[in-house]
Amino acid sequence: MSGGTKNQKDFTYPTTLHKGDEGHWVLFTSYPHGQQRGGTQQYTVALPMGAQSMITTAEAIYAEQDGLATILTEGAAAAATGVEQFNKSVQPPEATTNKDWWDTVKGTVASVGEEVLRQVADKSDITKKVMAGSFSVATNPKLSLLYSGPGKFRKFVFEFPMIATNEKEAKTIENIIKVFRFSTVPGFEKRISDVFETETEPQSAEQISTGAGYNFYQFPSTWDIVFGHDNNEGGKTDGPFKIARSVCNSVLVNYAAAGVPFFFKDGRPFEVKMTLTFTETVIITKELVQRGY
Repeated sequence: MSGGTKNQKDFTYPTTLHKGDEGHWVLFTSYPHGQQRGGTQQYTVALPMGAQSMITTAEAIYAEQDGLATILTEGAAAAATGVEQFNKSVQPPEATTNKDWWDTVKGTVASVGEEVLRQVADKSDITKKVMAGSFSVATNPKLSLLYSGPGKFRKFVFEFPMIATNEKEAKTIENIIKVFRFSTVPGFEKRISDVFETETEPQSAEQISTGAGYNFYQFPSTWDIVFGHDNNEGGKTDGPFKIARSVCNSVLVNYAAAGVPFFFKDGRPFEVKMTLTFTETVIITKELVQRGY
């Protein structure tokens, strides 16, 4: 990885990354949309690992259900268990397993009847007042949770405060920001493939947005994100968890991170804070957790 723009593809900030106190980093590698890992890379960017980088989540969605739904769910589960046990049994139909199964069915039917009466009573204000005033009781909503599916796609937020020590490093920071912005937005098919290539068709923003030949978007890039550490023996180790192929949702850049804008003589800012938000393109399952995701 290069600290400058030697090949205009690989960037590292700061120049001391991978050394001493800067021995922890995050490596971002971009690919054209649809390109698999190991295919043609667009850019690589290595940046210091911050505390915000070390946050991961695991989520599940449960729907709240009450009354009849709870009873039917529990009854169905109990009946299914009874059927399974009966199918595995070599006992005749009149055996205990069969009897237990029928008891479960009858119990469920009775519970359904009770629940219908409960709902009728619960919808009547007069009935509820009589129950509360005369008997000091209230209807039981019989709440329960039902698993609905996996949570949302995992999101990762990275914050990178960057202070340039000289104009050359300020140029590197500028290029890093340009790479992330370029890879986050769409383009037009076969119009431009590299943010650093020379512009051959100078046009206004309005011409590009509405002109002929600019009718279909090319999808933004996707990213591989890898954590890295230098160990005491000079080797490299992985991070505490892996991140699957991701897309960049937003690039937020504050060019006055110090509270007051400061610039070098060439107009490049002295201190910048860049915040990146990524979303994985796959849902995390047990199998992926087992593999370190």
